[in-house]
Amino acid sequence: MKKETPATGTGIGTIKAESVLETMTDGFYLLNNRLEFNYINEVACRLIGREPEEVLGRYILDIFPGFEESEIAQRIKLARQTNEKIEFENHFADYGGWFHIKLVPVENRGLAIYWQNIDQQKKLKEKLTDFAYFDFLTGLPNRRKMTEIALSLKEKGKKFSFFYLNLDNLKFINALYNYSSGDKVIVSVAERLRTLTDKRCHVGRLEGDEFIIILESAPRERLEKMAEKLLDLFKDPFPLADFQSAYVTASIGIACIPFDTKRLRDLVPYAETAMYEAKKIKGSSYAFYRPAMTAERERRVLIEKSLMECLENSGFYFTVQPQIADEGINLSGIEVLARWKHPVLGELSPLEFIEVAEQSGTIAHLTTHLLHGVLQVIKDWEKRYGWNIKTAINMTPSLLANPVFFDEFFRLLEHYDVCPALLEVELTEHAEMAYSETTMRNLEMCREKGISIAIDDFGTGFSMISYLTQFPINKIKIDRYFIRKIGEDVKSEAVLKSLIHLARSIECELLAEGVERPEEILFLKENSCTNFQGYYYDKPLKLKDFEEKYLMKNIISIL
Repeated sequence: MKKETPATGTGIGTIKAESVLETMTDGFYLLNNRLEFNYINEVACRLIGREPEEVLGRYILDIFPGFEESEIAQRIKLARQTNEKIEFENHFADYGGWFHIKLVPVENRGLAIYWQNIDQQKKLKEKLTDFAYFDFLTGLPNRRKMTEIALSLKEKGKKFSFFYLNLDNLKFINALYNYSSGDKVIVSVAERLRTLTDKRCHVGRLEGDEFIIILESAPRERLEKMAEKLLDLFKDPFPLADFQSAYVTASIGIACIPFDTKRLRDLVPYAETAMYEAKKIKGSSYAFYRPAMTAERERRVLIEKSLMECLENSGFYFTVQPQIADEGINLSGIEVLARWKHPVLGELSPLEFIEVAEQSGTIAHLTTHLLHGVLQVIKDWEKRYGWNIKTAINMTPSLLANPVFFDEFFRLLEHYDVCPALLEVELTEHAEMAYSETTMRNLEMCREKGISIAIDDFGTGFSMISYLTQFPINKIKIDRYFIRKIGEDVKSEAVLKSLIHLARSIECELLAEGVERPEEILFLKENSCTNFQGYYYDKPLKLKDFEEKYLMKNIISIL
């Protein structure tokens, strides 16, 4: 590099020093006391796109137009005034991005200036920041970032609300299709939520199927309006792979600072608690936090925790309800009904703990535990009483689409040496959620092994009719809604007659659920339905009571 000796100021003293400067990876130049270039190395020349002879001896403003208004000009001025070294970072789009700049005062008020390109380090740092503060799948702010936003708002004394949003049926979509379909739904939900963002509305993803929306309060603003906007985002179906689509529902819980609490750490739990209250309503819905919900949330957390633990000696048991045929004389089958006497909460409703098991992903664990007991009892009855009657076991939608569960189900049948023909898989309500290729394979395997398939609560949904051709159904259980209408509503009676005729025409076994009155039995018999389940004949019985009433009686009569 050619060196020039300035008229005034400081130059490079030796060839050795120049050689060192030329081997540097940083850009370097030397300014004299008139801010003229005394020296510039090759790296700096490449950065500014100039040859040395175009630069040396010239005033800095001639080389960098607009220099006087720039940040670096102010820093240079400060360094010369204080005679102290200054380091800083700045972005120069014309020269390749971010640079670390070091200004070192030298004798006679000259400056040595070092330029280090740190653009790659900056980009790496930005990526690391993205990993730390943004969700990798959706690009939305994550829990950590949303917490910082909330902390900032609270420190500023602002009022704001949390909208805790949970996708109700994402687990079903993952089970019925695949996890990539579930991810596609999450991304689509994020895109729709992002349309609501502005300077007062912040949208983030917590994890899994949960999102959080922070809304800064405005005068006379009704939070219901925002909740309705959120629900509107779920009115249209979400695209899946292979041109498929699915409707997704969302439950939203709302909690506010300072109305519900003054402590930020309480806000997410309160909003989550309200979200579970919203889940009690079918379809997309929202609920505001109320203090009474906290006890309900604690109860749910305890149930969920108990379901995740070992279920031996945890209070789980099952009852059986007889199914009666042939003019009320013969036992045609039984239905297994799960029960739970919780060690802390006492007797729990099956509707409560089964819903928690479905939502928490522990339903397979629970059902497998119950199957051990059911199959053991069936084998025992077979040995002692010659048991040869079908036992119906309820399967929720997520179980129907779970091949791992069915593998375990079939393994247990072999382990207890129970004939598959003695089992009946009963599809619970919302069977439409379970219709997929995986579900069909599981049900077909059941049929191949001799296990019967029954559809429960039949007739309460228009789409249920089509399932008779889609699912390999052996038995139809008519919903108790129609049974209760016998003798009270002519239209319902007409529909009931049509359902009975339909079942007979496709050669499906038929059973009426929830029979309680003599007139119901008479009407059903007159219309060729002679298989019943309900309190008219018997309530769900504990095993000992069932044995005494139905099994030991037969042994005594034979003797």
